[in-house]
This record gives sequence, C-alpha cells and structure tokens, in this order.
Amino acid sequence: MIFENINVLSRKSDLAVIQAHEFGRVLLSKYPSININFKTKSTSGDKDLQTPLSEMPNEGVFTDDLRDDLIKKNCDIIIHSWKDLPLDVGSETEIAITLNRADERDLLFIKKNNIDKIKNERSIFILSSSPRRKYNLENFITDFLPFQIQKVHFQNIRGNILTRFKKFIESDSDGFVVAKAAIDRLLNADLKLFPEIKKTLLPKINKCYWNVVPLSVNPSSPGQGALAIEIRSNDNNLKKILLELNNKEDYENIILERGELQKYGGGCHQKIGVSFQSTHFGKIKSSKGETDKGIPFQERIIYKNSNDISSQQISLNEIFPENLSDYSFFKRNVIESCKKELTALRNKCIWISRQSALPLNQEIHSSNVIWVSGLETWKKLAERGIWVNGTSDGLGEDSDLNIETLTTNQWIKLTHLDAPPSKIRHVIATYQLEENEISLNIANKKYFYWMSSSAFKYVIDRHPNIRDKIHFCGPGNTYKEIKNILADDSKNLFIELSYNDWKNKILQAID
Repeated sequence: MIFENINVLSRKSDLAVIQAHEFGRVLLSKYPSININFKTKSTSGDKDLQTPLSEMPNEGVFTDDLRDDLIKKNCDIIIHSWKDLPLDVGSETEIAITLNRADERDLLFIKKNNIDKIKNERSIFILSSSPRRKYNLENFITDFLPFQIQKVHFQNIRGNILTRFKKFIESDSDGFVVAKAAIDRLLNADLKLFPEIKKTLLPKINKCYWNVVPLSVNPSSPGQGALAIEIRSNDNNLKKILLELNNKEDYENIILERGELQKYGGGCHQKIGVSFQSTHFGKIKSSKGETDKGIPFQERIIYKNSNDISSQQISLNEIFPENLSDYSFFKRNVIESCKKELTALRNKCIWISRQSALPLNQEIHSSNVIWVSGLETWKKLAERGIWVNGTSDGLGEDSDLNIETLTTNQWIKLTHLDAPPSKIRHVIATYQLEENEISLNIANKKYFYWMSSSAFKYVIDRHPNIRDKIHFCGPGNTYKEIKNILADDSKNLFIELSYNDWKNKILQAID
C-alpha cells in the first residue's frame, strides 16, 4: 500500500526542520507520488533553556512530547536526532529506520581574537553542557592545541545550534563545542527553504579557528549524526515502505552504541562516548568515559577482530620491531628547495603524513587547513605552534575526511620524494629517504608490524624469505601498497590500528 499523504512531525528548530526535509527528499526519491505534510512542535527541552540537559529529570525532553502526538495519531512519522532518544522508547512506537548517517564527530571552535588572551592567561573557557564532552576534551585541549594551557574551564550553554553559536560569538568565552553533523546540515540547507542560515552562520565560523575532534579521543554520543524515524509499532504498512530507505549498516552501529551506553545506565548525565565506524576491514569501536563509580575507561579496537593473535604462541624474539627504536631504516633529509614553495602556499588543505614531512621552523600561512595522518603527528605539530584542523585517525587518506562544508581548498600532500601515488595527487616532496644499513637479524623474525610501505619494500628486497611470514600494518596507504607487493602472499597481511595495539596483543600472547 502506497500512502497518498504522510504527516511528518519534528521539533521547531531550524536544524530539526532541515532534518525533516532531508527525510522528505529521501522518501520522495523512492515514492514521488506521496504528499508530505511537515509539522513542528516545541518540546519541554526547547522551552526550558536554563537547566543543563544533564540535570533534567527526564531523558526524553526533546522527544516525549512529539511521541504523544504520534500515539494520538496527530502525525504518522517523527524525525528525531538519534542521540536525543532515551534508551527505552516504550512499546507503542518504534524506530523503524535510519537514513545515511552524517559525521559522528564534534567540532571545536576557538575565537581568533581570543588567542592572545588564551596564551597570556594559559587558560581557556569552553561552552558546552555535555558531561561527555567536558570529560573527553579537557586533556585534548591541553595536549593538542598549539599553545600552553594549564586550566580548561567549561561553561554551560543551552539553545538550538544557531542560538548557541550567536551566544558564543557575543560572549567572552573562548571556545564552543558542537556536533559536526549539525553544522554540516545547517551549511548544506536548501537555500530556497532557509535562505538566511548560511549567510548568518558562515561569518561566525570565519571568526574562529576550528578542528574536527577525532573519535579516538572523543567518541560521540550514541547515534550522533544519525536520524531516527519513529512510527507507531502497529503501523505495518508504513513500516514496509520505510524499510526500503533504511541504512542497515548505520542502524546496526547505532544499536551497538546504544547497547554500550545501556551497560552504564544510559542518559545524558553520563560521561560516556561510544562510536562504531564501518570500514573496509570491519567495524572500529571507540569508547571512552567514566562510570558512575568514577572508574575511567578507554578503548579503540577492531570490533570482533577475526585476526586476533593474542591466542597464538609467540616468542618475543620472533617479533619485529620489539621496540620502536629498532625501526630505523632511513635517514630523512630535507629537500631545501621545498621551503619556498611551502611558504607560498595559500588556501590549501595540506595533508602531512608525519611530522618530519614539515621541515622544522617552516612557516605555514594561516589560510591553509592542516590535516595529519595520526595523533602523534598532531601532537608534535601542536608543540611546534601549528594549528591542526584534524586527522584521519590512523585510517589513511582514503578515509572519508568529510570537511567539504568547512573548506573547499585544494588538497596537497607533503611526503618523501619516492612516495607511491595515492588519493591526493598534488604532492610536494619535502624530504628524501637515505637508506640505513639493516643491522638486526630480521630473517629469523616471524611477526612484523610495518609503518610504511617504503620500509617494507626496502627490507623484503634484501630478505625475500620473509614474504610468507605474518605481517601487520595500519589500514591506510601502507596496507594498500604492501598488499600490492605481496600479491598472492597477501593472505598473510593483517590490519591493526596502531603499533601499540599490535604490541599489546603480542605481549598478551607471550603472557
């Protein structure tokens, strides 16, 4: 049965209406003859803008009032943000589907005009009412911003996204944290329906430095970035239609995230973040927080990893590298001629594969966006006073960087002279590899972790007998290149998220 009319309800905020129309476009792309009536309603969470969300007595402050209208048949569908939903929605309604999920990560904005004050006072004031963000971001702010901060102060803020951003810009506060999906949706809003949003929001964003906070240090609120489509449980005809629109993978990830939160009791008062990401090698689970008993936890793993080596019998003398100091195949010599080209760069997105790819004391103009391969590179560059906008979190440049709403700058990669081609075609060679002599007896090793395909190629050319040994590496370009080199022997190649993850599993196997 195809419905002639469907009544879709959402909250009244601009973002909620944008999300409802996003659902409408997806529905009409499959069923163009349906007439959609969009309705809005204020909830108790919209009306009370003083009480911090974590102190409100009811988890469903943004959803329960809408659900009452659904149960009373005043509407057929509600469009929610998944993260607003309580863990138990009751038996009369259900979340039928989710659409393609938007970005799970948070954005941190810092006012450009406040940088000198932050540096002088060595303290920073951040607007956020989320216990999760406060817990996760304190160490991130002190370790990954390019100035010394001794004290992070969090201040509560309420209101819809545009209201909060306006309050932030007009306040004395230095920073503001918000879901990236919300900013993306506002900036991508249909100009015919919302002609003023982009004009209003972009000037405020341009007054700020920004970075996309990686999930490895700041897992999201369960379901962040995803839309929940709620219907009456007995509305089987509508459910059948909607299932054609469901993103099963995203739906499964959100259910996993909510299941993790439920282990700790659930609710927006929790200092808990959990994210599941689908990748070409399986799901990554990132979780971080503190239980009600004050016990901290943090985990970033390949979920249900079928390549677990902790159950194997391994000797320490069979692994390489046993210590990172053993992994020294090259000297990296700066190509001096690159410095003038780097100094001249303007309005580019610059991908930095490792900290040595940006020569010491090299100036980079502030109009450029800086993106790095992993957290260690981010931290080292921050220590050099460089503002980093984000990281691929160890997943490689082929991962979805998803920053098109924030910048359309051309991408440029800084790497070594003989680096293999990759997704980013425009390259500036900033250093050249000079081979070191291999002093260790690598031929007798059985388990290897590789941090670059250049090192792998260098070693295997000299010790071809290790081709059929067990090899591990990260999931980005290194994996792709080593897989090409091994060809038929690539069945012995496995992914681990980092050297430390691999080493810890090795030690478990030895124990």
